[in-house]
Amino acid sequence: MKAVICEESARLCRQVYRERLRAVVLAGSLARDEGTFVETERGRRLLGDAELLLVFDDGTIPPPAADLALIREQIEARLRRRGLRAEIALSAVGCAYLRRLPPSIFAYELRASGKAVDGEASVLGLIPKFAAADIPREDAWRMLANRLVEQLGSTDELLEDRAILSPEAHYRTVKLYLDMTTSLLVFAGAYAPTYMERADNLARLAKWSGTTTWPFPLAPFAEYVAAATRWKLSGGTLVTEARRPFWDRAIDYAEALWHWELGRLTGRDRDDSPSALMSLWMGRQPWSGRGRGWAHVVRARGWHRSWPLWPRWLRQASLGSPRHLVYRAASTLVFELRAAAGQRRQVSDLRRLADDLPLATWQGRPASDSIAGHASDSIGALAGAVLANYKSFVMETRA
Repeated sequence: MKAVICEESARLCRQVYRERLRAVVLAGSLARDEGTFVETERGRRLLGDAELLLVFDDGTIPPPAADLALIREQIEARLRRRGLRAEIALSAVGCAYLRRLPPSIFAYELRASGKAVDGEASVLGLIPKFAAADIPREDAWRMLANRLVEQLGSTDELLEDRAILSPEAHYRTVKLYLDMTTSLLVFAGAYAPTYMERADNLARLAKWSGTTTWPFPLAPFAEYVAAATRWKLSGGTLVTEARRPFWDRAIDYAEALWHWELGRLTGRDRDDSPSALMSLWMGRQPWSGRGRGWAHVVRARGWHRSWPLWPRWLRQASLGSPRHLVYRAASTLVFELRAAAGQRRQVSDLRRLADDLPLATWQGRPASDSIAGHASDSIGALAGAVLANYKSFVMETRA
């Protein structure tokens, strides 16, 4: 199934771009042979997505996002005709992008495990070499934040307090367990590039943790991670009977890890609240980093079309980058979803989070206007706005 994805993707991309295309590179878990394929009533399905980089020579203008979207749709259609449902994530980069990649989890795994499925096999050698110990802690914290944002895709069913998780919610929770491990191991200096290696390193850490203070007891957490890893690597069938406590327990671990990592990033005591630590961390971000993030927002929305929003964005820049504002709203919401219905945050607090999003619209109207009345309805409206901002302004950039 992996070979089918690579074959169809490489064939179509080469047909479209011909000699302009230097290489088609498979990245992510599928490149590491850790993708999860399951059998469904509609045939075989890849959980998650197949991540592909189209690498062009320097001086070649990469194709626009609209063109890549059309190619992605055609690849997915070809795969369906061959009995496989898979989402394709396509990115177009120049060789200079690879040469300038800073140390990060993504760059480390791309260099270690990426596969050129068409074109120049040695293109990934352009990525600078660095050790796992060089990966910044902030990059690991960002991975945790990204997995928390993804949990908002399950908002409706979580608000309804359904006893059984949907297969999609189960898979998001498995990914959360796996990447909580990734994030924790970077902080612990024990990172490895594959899921199985990480599970093994975590088990050893739990056994020989010494006097280090961890965010939670590692031994039971390592058992849950081992089970999630076994399922992720074996696949087979969708899980349709995972119960709500499976998610609740994962979020308890995630909240403790979020607090612990922010404490180490800021150098502050654990007695500080997560929200206070997050505000402190946002305030410490250099203005150069914030500027790159807001410049991306302006480009994404269009210089001429977005000028009425510039005063709002200048105010928000004093608070933090678009990425950090999205992360703050997402983490707050996910932890609210874990709370009992009667203990969820007041509507006025949620409205403040909405007002600080780069683009505070939801279903065609201001998100703050949707945040009224019942707390559950307000959380659902804000979750939609957060996901829209994440996809528009965070996913496609490292700023």
